[in-house]
Amino acid sequence: MSGHPVLCLRHLQAGWGVGELTDAQCREFLVKWEKRAKLTWKELVQHPKHGLGSEFLPSGKFKTSAPEELERDRYMVFRHEGNLPFAGFRAGDTFHVLWIERQYNDLYDH
Repeated sequence: MSGHPVLCLRHLQAGWGVGELTDAQCREFLVKWEKRAKLTWKELVQHPKHGLGSEFLPSGKFKTSAPEELERDRYMVFRHEGNLPFAGFRAGDTFHVLWIERQYNDLYDH
């Protein structure tokens, strides 16, 4: 739990990737992750969810679903530009991003 978070984009779902984001959103996504990467997971969980921290949401709250092999009961949600979320799951020190929201309420109702 004390390792540093590593970002994996391999499982990004079609229509939910960085290519759909504005330049400002892409920049903020990377800038915030750079800050997160300098923290340990233990330090990161102490941050507020609308800061560098995260929260867990049940899979039923999402308007989209993951491929069967990536299904989880709940997903970890971080924020990028403003409070726009990106969601996925943690495996070891790696956070696998599935969806990056580009407009409020696309991924789930806020």
